[in-house]
Amino acid sequence: MFKNSTKEKRPRVEIRRSFIEMLFELGAIIGVIVSLIIPIKAWSSLPNKIPAHYNMTGQVDRWGSKYEIFILVIAIVLIYFLMTLSSRYPHRFNYLIDITEQNAEAQYHLVRLMVQVLKAEVIWILVYIQWISVKGAMGKGMGLGTAFLSISLLLVFGTIGVYIWRSFRVK
Repeated sequence: MFKNSTKEKRPRVEIRRSFIEMLFELGAIIGVIVSLIIPIKAWSSLPNKIPAHYNMTGQVDRWGSKYEIFILVIAIVLIYFLMTLSSRYPHRFNYLIDITEQNAEAQYHLVRLMVQVLKAEVIWILVYIQWISVKGAMGKGMGLGTAFLSISLLLVFGTIGVYIWRSFRVK
Protein backbone atom coordinates (compact mmCIF):
# COMPACT_ATOMS: atom_id res chain seq x y z
CA MET A 1 0.00 0.00 0.00
CA PHE A 2 2.76 2.46 0.91
CA LYS A 3 5.94 2.85 -1.08
CA ASN A 4 9.26 2.50 0.67
CA SER A 5 10.53 5.84 1.84
CA THR A 6 13.03 7.46 -0.51
CA LYS A 7 14.80 8.70 2.61
CA GLU A 8 16.43 5.29 2.93
CA LYS A 9 17.84 5.56 -0.60
CA ARG A 10 19.29 9.04 -0.21
CA PRO A 11 23.05 9.40 -0.33
CA ARG A 12 24.80 10.18 2.91
CA VAL A 13 27.29 12.91 2.25
CA GLU A 14 29.77 14.26 4.76
CA ILE A 15 29.57 18.05 4.53
CA ARG A 16 31.91 20.45 6.25
CA ARG A 17 30.38 23.36 8.07
CA SER A 18 30.59 26.62 6.20
CA PHE A 19 31.76 29.84 7.79
CA ILE A 20 28.20 31.24 7.77
CA GLU A 21 26.91 28.11 9.52
CA MET A 22 29.56 28.54 12.20
CA LEU A 23 28.54 32.19 12.67
CA PHE A 24 24.90 31.24 13.21
CA GLU A 25 25.97 28.43 15.54
CA LEU A 26 28.01 30.92 17.54
CA GLY A 27 25.01 33.26 17.63
CA ALA A 28 22.81 30.44 18.94
CA ILE A 29 25.35 29.49 21.62
CA ILE A 30 25.62 33.12 22.73
CA GLY A 31 21.81 33.24 22.89
CA VAL A 32 21.74 30.16 25.14
CA ILE A 33 24.36 31.71 27.43
CA VAL A 34 22.49 35.04 27.58
CA SER A 35 19.28 33.16 28.43
CA LEU A 36 21.06 31.66 31.43
CA ILE A 37 22.61 34.95 32.54
CA ILE A 38 19.43 37.09 32.39
CA PRO A 39 17.46 35.29 35.13
CA ILE A 40 20.50 34.65 37.31
CA LYS A 41 21.55 38.29 37.21
CA ALA A 42 18.01 39.60 37.77
CA TRP A 43 16.87 36.96 40.30
CA SER A 44 17.34 38.97 43.49
CA SER A 45 15.56 41.98 41.96
CA LEU A 46 12.59 40.08 40.54
CA PRO A 47 9.27 40.37 42.36
CA ASN A 48 7.32 37.19 43.11
CA LYS A 49 5.05 37.77 40.10
CA ILE A 50 6.42 38.34 36.61
CA PRO A 51 4.83 38.54 33.13
CA ALA A 52 4.31 34.92 32.10
CA HIS A 53 2.33 35.17 28.86
CA TYR A 54 1.59 37.72 26.16
CA ASN A 55 -1.41 38.06 23.84
CA MET A 56 -1.19 38.61 20.08
CA THR A 57 -0.76 42.35 20.50
CA GLY A 58 2.21 41.84 22.81
CA GLN A 59 0.45 42.79 26.04
CA VAL A 60 0.79 40.76 29.23
CA ASP A 61 -2.27 38.57 29.70
CA ARG A 62 -0.99 36.34 32.50
CA TRP A 63 1.33 36.85 35.45
CA GLY A 64 3.13 33.96 37.08
CA SER A 65 5.72 33.00 39.63
CA LYS A 66 9.22 34.31 39.13
CA TYR A 67 10.35 30.70 38.82
CA GLU A 68 8.55 30.58 35.47
CA ILE A 69 11.40 32.59 33.95
CA PHE A 70 13.31 29.30 33.86
CA ILE A 71 10.70 27.75 31.56
CA LEU A 72 12.16 29.89 28.80
CA VAL A 73 15.68 28.77 29.71
CA ILE A 74 14.62 25.13 29.46
CA ALA A 75 12.84 25.77 26.15
CA ILE A 76 15.89 27.55 24.72
CA VAL A 77 18.28 24.78 25.77
CA LEU A 78 15.93 22.10 24.37
CA ILE A 79 15.54 23.95 21.08
CA TYR A 80 19.29 24.33 20.83
CA PHE A 81 20.02 20.64 21.40
CA LEU A 82 17.15 19.26 19.30
CA MET A 83 17.87 21.49 16.31
CA THR A 84 21.60 20.79 16.59
CA LEU A 85 20.91 17.06 16.64
CA SER A 86 18.47 17.18 13.73
CA SER A 87 20.88 19.18 11.56
CA ARG A 88 23.35 16.28 11.73
CA TYR A 89 20.99 14.10 9.68
CA PRO A 90 20.09 16.13 6.58
CA HIS A 91 19.35 12.96 4.61
CA ARG A 92 16.37 12.36 6.95
CA PHE A 93 14.62 15.66 6.17
CA ASN A 94 11.66 16.06 3.84
CA TYR A 95 12.53 17.87 0.62
CA LEU A 96 10.42 19.49 -2.07
CA ILE A 97 12.59 17.99 -4.79
CA ASP A 98 14.14 14.58 -5.33
CA ILE A 99 17.54 14.14 -3.76
CA THR A 100 20.09 12.57 -6.10
CA GLU A 101 23.81 11.92 -5.99
CA GLN A 102 24.29 15.09 -8.03
CA ASN A 103 22.33 17.49 -5.83
CA ALA A 104 22.63 15.86 -2.40
CA GLU A 105 25.56 17.89 -1.14
CA ALA A 106 24.06 21.23 -2.16
CA GLN A 107 20.60 20.37 -0.83
CA TYR A 108 21.94 19.04 2.46
CA HIS A 109 24.05 22.16 2.90
CA LEU A 110 21.02 24.39 2.26
CA VAL A 111 18.77 22.55 4.70
CA ARG A 112 21.47 22.49 7.35
CA LEU A 113 22.03 26.22 6.93
CA MET A 114 18.27 26.82 7.21
CA VAL A 115 18.15 24.85 10.48
CA GLN A 116 21.14 26.82 11.83
CA VAL A 117 19.51 30.15 10.94
CA LEU A 118 16.13 29.12 12.37
CA LYS A 119 17.80 27.87 15.54
CA ALA A 120 19.53 31.21 16.11
CA GLU A 121 16.38 33.19 15.24
CA VAL A 122 14.08 31.23 17.55
CA ILE A 123 16.58 31.29 20.41
CA TRP A 124 17.01 35.07 20.14
CA ILE A 125 13.23 35.60 19.88
CA LEU A 126 12.83 33.68 23.15
CA VAL A 127 15.75 35.55 24.75
CA TYR A 128 14.03 38.81 23.81
CA ILE A 129 10.78 37.61 25.42
CA GLN A 130 12.72 36.64 28.53
CA TRP A 131 14.44 40.05 28.69
CA ILE A 132 11.14 41.92 28.20
CA SER A 133 9.53 39.79 30.93
CA VAL A 134 12.31 40.69 33.37
CA LYS A 135 12.04 44.38 32.46
CA GLY A 136 8.26 44.25 32.82
CA ALA A 137 8.51 42.55 36.21
CA MET A 138 10.76 45.37 37.40
CA GLY A 139 8.34 48.00 36.12
CA LYS A 140 10.69 49.22 33.38
CA GLY A 141 8.42 48.48 30.46
CA MET A 142 5.39 46.46 29.69
CA GLY A 143 4.72 44.10 26.86
CA LEU A 144 6.37 43.02 23.68
CA GLY A 145 4.77 45.67 21.51
CA THR A 146 2.34 45.28 18.64
CA ALA A 147 4.99 44.60 15.98
CA PHE A 148 6.73 41.77 17.82
CA LEU A 149 4.56 38.92 16.52
CA SER A 150 4.61 40.21 12.94
CA ILE A 151 8.37 40.70 12.93
CA SER A 152 9.00 37.28 14.50
CA LEU A 153 6.76 35.49 12.02
CA LEU A 154 8.23 37.39 9.09
CA LEU A 155 11.73 36.49 10.23
CA VAL A 156 11.03 32.76 10.62
CA PHE A 157 8.84 32.34 7.53
CA GLY A 158 11.16 34.58 5.52
CA THR A 159 14.02 32.22 6.32
CA ILE A 160 11.94 29.24 5.23
CA GLY A 161 10.91 31.07 2.05
CA VAL A 162 14.52 31.89 1.17
CA TYR A 163 15.44 28.24 1.75
CA ILE A 164 12.65 27.03 -0.56
CA TRP A 165 13.63 29.53 -3.25
CA ARG A 166 17.31 28.56 -3.04
CA SER A 167 16.44 24.86 -2.96
CA PHE A 168 14.62 25.07 -6.29
CA ARG A 169 17.46 27.12 -7.80
CA VAL A 170 20.04 24.46 -6.83
CA LYS A 171 17.75 21.64 -7.97
